[in-house]
Amino acid sequence: MRSRTRRRLAALTSAASLAAAGLLGAAAPGAQAATATDGVTAGQIGLYGGSTGVETVNADGTGLRSVPNIPNYGYTPNWAPDGSRVVAGWSQLSTGRVTGSTSLLTLPWATKVRSSASYEDPAFWLDGRYVVFSTGGQLAYGPSDGSWAPEPLLTATQEPSTVCDVHPTASPAGTLAFERRHNYGCYDSQGIWTYNPSTKALKNIIASGSSPVFSADGGKLVFTREVDGWTQLFTANADGSDVKQVTTDPSDHLSPTWDPAGGRIAYEAHSSHAGWSDDVQTVRVLDLAAGTSAQVTGAGKGAKPAWQPLRKNTLVRVYGTGSVGIDGAASRWTFDTVGGTHVPGLITARSAVLVNKGNGTYSAPAIALAAEKQGPVLMTSGSGLDSAAATELKRSLPKGSTVYLDGSTRILASKVAGQVQALGYKPLRLDAPDLSSLSARVARQISATPSWIFVADGNDYHDPIAASTAAGALGYHGTGVVLLTNGKTVLTSVKNYLNALNPKTTNMVTVGYNATQAMEHTPLNKVWSFWTIGGKAHEDVAANLARFWWSAPTQAVVEDTWTWQNAVAGGAATATYGPMLWSAESSLSAPASNYLNQEAASVWVVQTFGGNASYPAANRTAIASAIAASSAWTTTHWVANGELPATAAARSTFASAGSAADSARPAPDPTVVPGRHLPAPDAHGTR
Repeated sequence: MRSRTRRRLAALTSAASLAAAGLLGAAAPGAQAATATDGVTAGQIGLYGGSTGVETVNADGTGLRSVPNIPNYGYTPNWAPDGSRVVAGWSQLSTGRVTGSTSLLTLPWATKVRSSASYEDPAFWLDGRYVVFSTGGQLAYGPSDGSWAPEPLLTATQEPSTVCDVHPTASPAGTLAFERRHNYGCYDSQGIWTYNPSTKALKNIIASGSSPVFSADGGKLVFTREVDGWTQLFTANADGSDVKQVTTDPSDHLSPTWDPAGGRIAYEAHSSHAGWSDDVQTVRVLDLAAGTSAQVTGAGKGAKPAWQPLRKNTLVRVYGTGSVGIDGAASRWTFDTVGGTHVPGLITARSAVLVNKGNGTYSAPAIALAAEKQGPVLMTSGSGLDSAAATELKRSLPKGSTVYLDGSTRILASKVAGQVQALGYKPLRLDAPDLSSLSARVARQISATPSWIFVADGNDYHDPIAASTAAGALGYHGTGVVLLTNGKTVLTSVKNYLNALNPKTTNMVTVGYNATQAMEHTPLNKVWSFWTIGGKAHEDVAANLARFWWSAPTQAVVEDTWTWQNAVAGGAATATYGPMLWSAESSLSAPASNYLNQEAASVWVVQTFGGNASYPAANRTAIASAIAASSAWTTTHWVANGELPATAAARSTFASAGSAADSARPAPDPTVVPGRHLPAPDAHGTR
């Protein structure tokens, strides 16, 4: 497989559910700002426009327009949680933007489903990372970026062939609701059911009802039910309690959708029974408090409304000031102060890695090492330990902990080790005569039997840093390593490391053209098959690696392509959260922009490391526009010296809805899990 191959996710879960289950305690470092599920406001209403495909209209009926290039043949278009993209289709689903470039993605055909029926009522799920839909009465799901083919959601026991599940809808917490039918070709309704992705539990919550839709906060459901021959609208609590009929007029009310701000419901209105010759179809909005409705579209204009949620996404800017460099700022953004009060979202450093602040390529392997050992990468002069590095060691690392020295005495002098020891730490030098040998030495320190190896050319820092960040994504006690070639040559130290491994149990990925050429033309003792990631420039390689390794991530990092110090410090802090992308200084690079646009359904936070010189206003605006409905819907947070704002109001912007007092930064998003969706690599026969 070439660079288009994607990493696959095996676990069907969300970061929130993992955290609740206590499964993220051993996560690798990298602290983040959290999104909030409140504060969602209403945008446009998406419509099925018949032969014109997807349409949008304002809630007051103005601005009706067709959206080009997004196919939609009869089924409801639906919005990502932040309103940045829609998903629509019929025989195959596509997602795209409704303004400007669509960044169109066509999702793969579903596999393992019981029929080849059309795909109905798609909805984004789990923070926009997945799309769930119904096909032939079977629920299926897949990643919103199409990185692997959709599959059945429920087991055959949970969803036997005698039932049909339709109209799925997702709450922010991850609960799915849907209608279940049975008997006579699935003609009879069994009401509304829910599915909990954490417990895998199914529950029938409403005995009679159809077309359920969650409110934006997940607290309410709207659904339809037939009363005296007419289809009416009902509301209920999310658990099915407190059912209330909210329409009574003699007409059919179909395809309801909540105003994301709450209080109103848009629906497809029919003057008589739907489908009758005298029926006049419109879209109307019901005001629940007033009990009145207003017409949005003219007769026959639009159907199956879906109301766009507009939610603020986040751009986090971490930088140093005064005596605090970018490495210290990244460390403070991630690790608690020894002996101090715990800061919500921070973790305890278990080690630290020292690198020479003047040598970018030698510093690259430190990212994977720091992630696996759960510690910061700190930078110092080669001749002695800088005061800033010493200060950060004392602040973040308990005495007696190991400090890894990345390189020989030529890179970090003996004096550095002595000064580290004098501070009360255990210096451990990773000695090697050259860069390739250093990468193998660091790899052995991480694992003698890695699960993943990323190979890059050590003659330039860009590909090695991207590769090391991907390796570090496996986190604390992870088994991902990076090995560096010398151009198109694999040196003996790297060959010896590889020859000691079993290619059947260790996966290999080459990052960049030179690394691929090196591995394809190097004789090894055993036959290796591996994936290759390429691109025209370093920005392309990083974006292609992101597509390969991360499946619909919720977070990403953009790094200034000319300042490796930002990338090394930031990569060590954020490797477990999402991909690293390279960008030019003056403007967001096209590969990074394209990637963020395509992943906007799931990505709600982007981090950058470094000051204004690395990310001027135009660059920041482009990032903000790429991940949200528009730049106006991304909030930028300046995090000087890696420390959250002291005021309660500022700090609360980082708090998740679940626990505002103790979640300034959430647990990592577990998007990198080696799993069953990974296709076979290319067989290169290098032996």
